[in-house]
Amino acid sequence: MKDSAKMNNRELSWLCFNERILQEARDASNPLVQRLRFLGIFSSNQDEFIKVRVASLARLSRSRDPKKIVLMGGLSPQEALQRVNSKVGKAQTAFRETYESILAAMQEQGIRVRNETQLTPGQEKFCRDYFAQVINPQLVPLMLNKSANLPFLQDSHIYHAVKMQPASGTKNRYAIIRIPVSAECPRFVEMPSTAGCSDIIFVDDIIRLCLNDIFFMFNYAAISAYTFKVMRDAELTLDDDVSKSLIEKMEEGLEHRLRGRPVRLIYDQAMPQDLLNLLASKLSLKSGELDPGARYHMMRSLMNFPRVRPDLENRVMPPLEHPDIKPFSSILKVVKKKDILLHFPYHTFNHVVDFLGEAAIDPKVTDISISLYRTADHSRVINALVNAAQNGKKVTVFVELMARFDEERNVKTIDVLHQAGVRIIHGLRDLKVHCKLVLVERTEGRKKTGYVYIGTGNFNEDTARLYSDVGLLSANQNFAEDARSIFNFLGASHKPMTSKELVVAPHNMRSVFSRLIEAEIKNARAGKPAYIYVKLNSLTDESMINLLYRAGKAGVEVRLIVRGACCLKPQQPGLSDNIWAISIVDKFLEHARIIIFCNNDEEKVFISSADWMPRNLDRRLEVAAPVYCPQLAQTLRDIFAIQWSDNIKARVLTDTCANSYHAGLASIPCRSQIMLHDYYRHKAHLHSGGKPAPQAVASSLKERLAPSAATVTAAQATRTTAPASASCGE
Repeated sequence: MKDSAKMNNRELSWLCFNERILQEARDASNPLVQRLRFLGIFSSNQDEFIKVRVASLARLSRSRDPKKIVLMGGLSPQEALQRVNSKVGKAQTAFRETYESILAAMQEQGIRVRNETQLTPGQEKFCRDYFAQVINPQLVPLMLNKSANLPFLQDSHIYHAVKMQPASGTKNRYAIIRIPVSAECPRFVEMPSTAGCSDIIFVDDIIRLCLNDIFFMFNYAAISAYTFKVMRDAELTLDDDVSKSLIEKMEEGLEHRLRGRPVRLIYDQAMPQDLLNLLASKLSLKSGELDPGARYHMMRSLMNFPRVRPDLENRVMPPLEHPDIKPFSSILKVVKKKDILLHFPYHTFNHVVDFLGEAAIDPKVTDISISLYRTADHSRVINALVNAAQNGKKVTVFVELMARFDEERNVKTIDVLHQAGVRIIHGLRDLKVHCKLVLVERTEGRKKTGYVYIGTGNFNEDTARLYSDVGLLSANQNFAEDARSIFNFLGASHKPMTSKELVVAPHNMRSVFSRLIEAEIKNARAGKPAYIYVKLNSLTDESMINLLYRAGKAGVEVRLIVRGACCLKPQQPGLSDNIWAISIVDKFLEHARIIIFCNNDEEKVFISSADWMPRNLDRRLEVAAPVYCPQLAQTLRDIFAIQWSDNIKARVLTDTCANSYHAGLASIPCRSQIMLHDYYRHKAHLHSGGKPAPQAVASSLKERLAPSAATVTAAQATRTTAPASASCGE
């Protein structure tokens, strides 16, 4: 059996992850409007998957000799594409059923999504006025006929295909209208409603209501509109013209992506066949690339459904201040004394912004270096860097231009930083920079002291409220020296990269983690304690998976928490009996990477920006940091233990994609994201000298953090040593 046949197909495994999102939308224990938002997340994920992965499979299927290509799971590109298309179709049917059931439940709560045929006279007048004032100025109807070329249709928009049927004799007329969706013209419009009710209408249906006002000049007996969207290949290619700057190539590449090959047409299944045939012909799409759908498309807009009632949303858990960081006081002074571990969104991301803000105005800070992958629309991180440059600091920013679907924003970010006098680095050939790294250099006495931040998530204050990530603030000078070497390499890639403490891909990450797995195998065979606990977004690297299989067969206990694609097949007799895997999907997107090795009871604990995928280990610059401080290492073990005990939002990963819920190890209910918020509140309370937490919270935490929940003993915790150059604590 080929190794690839012992693994799950990557694309099918990822679709299993998106089905877990759909499970959350179907889960009646979730608040109603939040269930609708999960449908929006599912739809957004599915769209990106089709534009990227399905398009890639289609390209492989069209290659000269596709039979020679064997994908994970032992599938050919054609087999994988066939199974993916089948799975996508079934998921779309489940999506529609779920959407209808949620709308029915919302109607019982007085929240009614109306269409143009269900309006009261007052609501119809409101919609016609709204059309005239807000929508109509943004409309550009395009007439469509068989002889003329189809106007270019972007895949980031939705359209109405309009059919006008004559009274007699003359031919049908056809047109296309782009449905405007923006901050000024949202997808959902709240209408005047009776007391206790909220009536909402799609902007699509307001346009349907007013079709006669748009096409008044034509003579027709009937007019109708049907929503559709086009999905294009999202591959971004840059030309090799050496006379062009990377920014010029990127701008041209983005334009090329917008005009990428159509890969799918999603259309209202009520669309007349003649209209569908005309669209398919103009887009050069085959029957297998046409997907019938419901009345509405681009349902990612559901993420922005109006907030009609607080009780129908998730309970807000306000981010906490880290107990060691006080308002309006120096973060650098705290980090000088001890390492600080931040866990978002349980801790506020303001601490990272304030760390940069303090460095921007501290007269002793001389240099700030940072790697940026994705940033917020109105980024306070960018503002702090601009402020630092204007205060005379030497600011160096690496901006990764190839962050998929954020390339345009990153090009604009470069322009803002460049105008402020920031030194910009971008564009390492064949090496995407994905690490989350900051180096602040400060003159202290006669030498420079480095302060670093190493994280698992982006410097993006918007997503930090929704993504679960960890970050380490440290004055460990070995870390600082390694960070300096990384930024020197980014600035001049001919310089050799050295690393004493940080684990860097593609420099040494694969080899370091491989050696640590091999050490666990050796210890297990010698009868010594051996375990590997790994929390990742994706596990698809064949070499790392084979090493984990070997570890499990040798007796190493392997526990995996993998949010998305997991190509490893856990609990397979004779292959992975000692390997267990779960996935957690809840209100926050699990994004942190945590890796723990027993190491013969001298534990090694890491946080990392990298998943275990070929691209992360071989083709991206990634950074993992060892966590030496015993207290912080214990916190990371606690995170893993609490999540491993989740028996509400965790699913067991199998090769059948059953997505069955995980029973957990605790005897009482454990929803890990809620429990983690309680965990940090409890720690902050004790840190401030408060009384012990209420008995219910304390006993619940105690059960989850018992040795049986994570196979970690107190003796093991005390043997983790910190370097002499830094103290630590919380």
